[in-house]
Amino acid sequence: MIRFDRSAFFTFFAGVMLVQGVHVIEHIIQLIQVFILGVPEDDALGLLGYVYQFKGTEEFLHLGFNASYLLALFLLIVPLKRRTPHPVPVWAFTTFAVGAVALESWHMVEHIVIITHALQNNGCPCPGILDAATGIPDTVLHFFYNAITYAAVVVPFWFVINNRSYPRNVARRAESSPLPLRRTRHG
Repeated sequence: MIRFDRSAFFTFFAGVMLVQGVHVIEHIIQLIQVFILGVPEDDALGLLGYVYQFKGTEEFLHLGFNASYLLALFLLIVPLKRRTPHPVPVWAFTTFAVGAVALESWHMVEHIVIITHALQNNGCPCPGILDAATGIPDTVLHFFYNAITYAAVVVPFWFVINNRSYPRNVARRAESSPLPLRRTRHG
């Protein structure tokens, strides 16, 4: 079993936040390409999609990225659970488990279906399950998948960040306080 020490856990978690943040920006760029610049949806590849194409589509890039992101989320489950209920409240961990891990797992199923269609069609059109069923454009749907999973990871990350600064803040207050800080039964 992989065991994170405090600094390795934080570094890994921060890296996941950074990389997924860039991924969300890529999806915002795709939305701008489609809805502002008028680029046809199948040609709106973000920025990296124009560099990393296979069979004329960026879907293989998305599959690899989302598989890595899902793996990272699974690696975060145990260290975050160990930090529940302090510093990560139960509701924040549940938000992570459902909004990030469960939704990203579904998102991965969507990408497997998309890749299957891309291979069958030798490129796109390559609809996923929900965009084919609802008519929601793929660009919009996958932006929301990524934005929601990112927001669900931001929630526990916020508590982890605040917990990292807590001991330093207490130490600073203790040094500057004319009164000694006492431990209480609840603290």
